[in-house]
Amino acid sequence: MAFGAWPEPTKMCEPTINATLFFETCPSIEGLVPLVEVVSSYERCSGIPEGTPGKADWRIKYVDFKPTDMIRTITVTQPSEIHSTIEGLLHDSTRDRNLPWWEIVRIEGPKGTQSAVVIRIDHVIGDGISLVNLMEQILEDTDGKKLDSIIPPSMANKFKKKKTFGQRVSQFFKCIYYFFVVLGLPAGKFDSSTSFRKNLGKKMVYTWNRKLIKFETMPLSYIKQLKAEGGVSLNDVMFSCLGGALRRYNVEQGCEVTEKKGKKTLMRALMPVAFPRPDVDVNDKAAILRNKWVFVSGDFGVGYSDCMERLHFVNGKMNTLKNSPLAGVQLAVQETIPPKLPVNLGRQTVYDTFIRHSIIFSNVPGPAQPVKFGGQQVTETQMYFNNLVPQVGILSYDGKIFMNMNIDTEAIPGSEQLPVYFAQELVELSQKLGIEAPLEIINKAKE
Repeated sequence: MAFGAWPEPTKMCEPTINATLFFETCPSIEGLVPLVEVVSSYERCSGIPEGTPGKADWRIKYVDFKPTDMIRTITVTQPSEIHSTIEGLLHDSTRDRNLPWWEIVRIEGPKGTQSAVVIRIDHVIGDGISLVNLMEQILEDTDGKKLDSIIPPSMANKFKKKKTFGQRVSQFFKCIYYFFVVLGLPAGKFDSSTSFRKNLGKKMVYTWNRKLIKFETMPLSYIKQLKAEGGVSLNDVMFSCLGGALRRYNVEQGCEVTEKKGKKTLMRALMPVAFPRPDVDVNDKAAILRNKWVFVSGDFGVGYSDCMERLHFVNGKMNTLKNSPLAGVQLAVQETIPPKLPVNLGRQTVYDTFIRHSIIFSNVPGPAQPVKFGGQQVTETQMYFNNLVPQVGILSYDGKIFMNMNIDTEAIPGSEQLPVYFAQELVELSQKLGIEAPLEIINKAKE
């Protein structure tokens, strides 16, 4: 990613993570300086990457800078301008200055209205899990105390479970099978040419036209109710409802492919799976920030018209992924074979994998309780990231689920309605499971 992960004709933008926090009162520059000092103490945040494309000689060139160099302020006159200002930041480079590849942008709204802070970090520095580890160091609870671990124990321990001898033998043969699955992904099937996907095509070029579509905020307790009553995971609920929203979009657009193919309609997401860091790395500021993740492929079940059928389909597919060594095999392949390939072939492999899928689906846990950043309490959080295909970002925080889609609305006309379709899926699923949907979700579904 530091030296270009895509074929040059793709014209892909830089991979910048935009972690966005909203406030009633914008944190002051003075309140942010101590946080900049903490972040700067991490090796990857203290300098600029240097190295040779295709060679394992990646290193950091340290640079001198003041904490205030990493903070900039944008003032807006209308609350509605905050969203458009964030959209305008999406393609701003963090690499065109003689500074580390990250920054903090304060967006001050009119007094008494919402403000925002965008923490912009090049993906080269780390992935979702390692950056959550970083956020633990700069967020505080409402009493000003350092946070406990944000990562749920179930997620942190999912790769640490010991297996019996029989399980290890079975796993060995599964690894052989999934080795060929991983190798075949860049040359496998393309998603069906539905209305959602038809303008993306099989030869994608980044359009540099992205809009941020925010979905209705959901109470975490409500989604957990759906999860419990359906006997599935929280991620299954979100994933299958998004599949239903995509189906509704296709139907509204008069998609002949969805109607003709029925349950054979193929629409998939690439889902990043991040691996928890070893305990020895947690307090090592040169090691804890890193990219240690892989993409796995998940089927939305768009061909299923019934929301319960789709939920069970998704649950079955996800359970197969969770109980398989696929992610571990993918990581092993990723760390051994691509570094030995010619640079152009490695980039083409990344491209070939992405263009076969319709969406990137990322779901990251956040603090379960209210937190402060720079001395001010966070009211909402969103994660925005530009990708070759539309990207869905989901974050939980303080008993709520925040969700958005980063998408080219010109290439996929009418996609602004996806939050409405998603709410309609939630309402329908709630009715099937005998759960009362929140009023804000019901009202959104009626738009």
